[in-house]
Amino acid sequence: MKKYARIIFPAVAVVIVILQFFQPSKNRGMISKSHIFEKEQIQEEVKSILENACLDCHSNQTNYLWYHNISPVSWMVKNHISEGKSELNLSEWGKWKPLDQLSALDKMTEEIKNGEMPLKSYTFMHTKAKLTAEQKEQFYSWAEQLSEQLLVKMTNE
Repeated sequence: MKKYARIIFPAVAVVIVILQFFQPSKNRGMISKSHIFEKEQIQEEVKSILENACLDCHSNQTNYLWYHNISPVSWMVKNHISEGKSELNLSEWGKWKPLDQLSALDKMTEEIKNGEMPLKSYTFMHTKAKLTAEQKEQFYSWAEQLSEQLLVKMTNE
């Protein structure tokens, strides 16, 4: 067993070092004219909720922490962001039809209410992303107001 350990541990260490030279691309786009912050009037409290709990995985702007630069964590983070953006990308908000925006708000609200978002694995490492009852109510209120505005917009078109 010791013989195998003397071979396996150094081999694993070499592989980990080599992996550091192969990093995935970063999700560091600029805030575009289509970004939800550019298209909607959002109170600072709700902006803070979105920034802390949503935008790292659901926009084109991720705030990376030091350990996100270490392989294989960097590849897992890249995959997680890709999956999140495929479900909801708030950087593309302005490109959607009002019905799609309404649907996104409804889905966001449901997932927060059901405890599905933000992910537990995310809030474990990003404590600011863990939403309090008050923050959830602020989000629900904002989403309801915006939904009403979108419904009016749809009826006027």
